[in-house]
Amino acid sequence: ADDPLPDGLYSPPQAAIVTYARKSTRLEPIDDETYGALARHFTPQQTIDICLTVGLSNMINRFHATFRTDLDAATTAEAEQGDVIAGSCPIPRPKPPR
Repeated sequence: ADDPLPDGLYSPPQAAIVTYARKSTRLEPIDDETYGALARHFTPQQTIDICLTVGLSNMINRFHATFRTDLDAATTAEAEQGDVIAGSCPIPRPKPPR
């Protein structure tokens, strides 16, 4: 969402990536401030890699959301463990088939 990033959670390079990923995922234009933050911390090649990684992740996530791909029990358990570490995930996951 548009909420500011939590203080102290991300290093400046990580915050630049998260901000870029948020905007890219929402198909917002990447403004000079967002690009500048990436350019301050990463080489042009690294910035390209970040953009490709975010874009590929979005494509894969949209594919799975469209076809409502089931998660196997091991993947669900790993994701839930990540939620415990991170605090929570606001996105509900599909329940695995019984």
